[in-house]
Amino acid sequence: MHKLIFSLLSIASISLLLLFHGSEARQRELPLPNACHFSQINSLSPAHATKFEAGQMEVWDHTSNELQCAGVTVARITLQANSIFLPSFFSPPSLAYVVQGEGVMGTIASGCPETYEEAGGGVGGDMHRRFEDMHQKLEDFRRGDVFASLAGVSQWWYNRGNSDVVIVIVLDVTNRENQLDQVPRMFQIAGSKTQEQQQPLTWPSGKNAFSGFDPNIIAEAFKIDIETAKKLQNQKDNRGNIVRANGPLHFISSPSRQWQQDGNGNGIEETYCTARLHENIDDPERSDFFSTRAGRISTLHSLNLPVLRLVRLNAIRGVLYSGGMMLPHWTANAHTVLYVTGGQAMIQVVDDNGQSVFNAQVQQGELLVVPQGFAVVKTAGETGFEWIAFKTNDNAYMNTLSGGTSYLRAVPVDVIKAAYGVTEEEAKRVKFSQQETMLAMTLSS
Repeated sequence: MHKLIFSLLSIASISLLLLFHGSEARQRELPLPNACHFSQINSLSPAHATKFEAGQMEVWDHTSNELQCAGVTVARITLQANSIFLPSFFSPPSLAYVVQGEGVMGTIASGCPETYEEAGGGVGGDMHRRFEDMHQKLEDFRRGDVFASLAGVSQWWYNRGNSDVVIVIVLDVTNRENQLDQVPRMFQIAGSKTQEQQQPLTWPSGKNAFSGFDPNIIAEAFKIDIETAKKLQNQKDNRGNIVRANGPLHFISSPSRQWQQDGNGNGIEETYCTARLHENIDDPERSDFFSTRAGRISTLHSLNLPVLRLVRLNAIRGVLYSGGMMLPHWTANAHTVLYVTGGQAMIQVVDDNGQSVFNAQVQQGELLVVPQGFAVVKTAGETGFEWIAFKTNDNAYMNTLSGGTSYLRAVPVDVIKAAYGVTEEEAKRVKFSQQETMLAMTLSS
């Protein structure tokens, strides 16, 4: 009897274990087999642009070998002055980087309280205030801001400036929070289909979520009339997902964003409603590596923005001055998706077989994927070089091949002699000549 009970318990334990592991496996869709086998890597430009009333959304080809290797897809949003990118969400988590412009961003997380409230004054000095509006908290944004977004959390962006706002978004389609496939999907809460003929790579490509419901159901759900319900469906609207605002928008905002920068709130334990969702990594004083001659690098990871533990991405902002070099290095535990925000540079990438798979110049607006472990070196052109890199690990780390904290600095001189067939004097020069850790000037500068 005891043996029977033990056997049944063992079977049950094994079944639960298999169920658990099966669930975990289902929760993360792996990149396609052999997607990271390259004879040559190509820099990428947007494959298609969808134009809206007051802006456009450009998308990269998510079927390219490079993006399939990294397990991500990329979009670039341009908002004209006084326009709104209407509320929408993506199925995978994402990071957004503000390339230029400023404005206000709203995050709409179901279940979070409307912590911003406005009340109007009572009539004739009445102590009872008249309710005006309430909504979830808003965030001011400016160039250099990185915003994290979880799967299924809706966002909207408002350009309140006089020039275009440009935002680059990287979506981790292989993240375990994305239960769908690797085809990018944007779910529109508002907005409509444009008159433009849709192409296979175009997203968004449909109407908003209300469009598919019976107007009577919408009317019942919101306790509104049928005509208003039909307006929510945007049935006669072809402006798309970026529309022009009728004059400056009014909403409740906090007096300063400084309090958000000062706090180190735990984005996991405090819940998403109160987590700090963004940080600016463009300010020079925030640099992790800085050289007065070569440039600067700032990193954003889950140790300084805890919510990235859920998003499972991080970001690096780099600036090289003319003739500056980011020393040869590789990322040990992540793929790198590099977007050029300014200038130009020569970049070389070497694979696991020691073969050069990329050796070309990249310029503003282009995208380059560097797979995990591939060695890379960047050398800025005459006008300098600026980029934002997204890495597919919330705590990605780099190893350098040369420099003060590099692989070769850690290796004994005799090992260098044996490994490369050099003299002791040559081995010492290889090991100690480069004193910089990450950024240096080229000899021709």
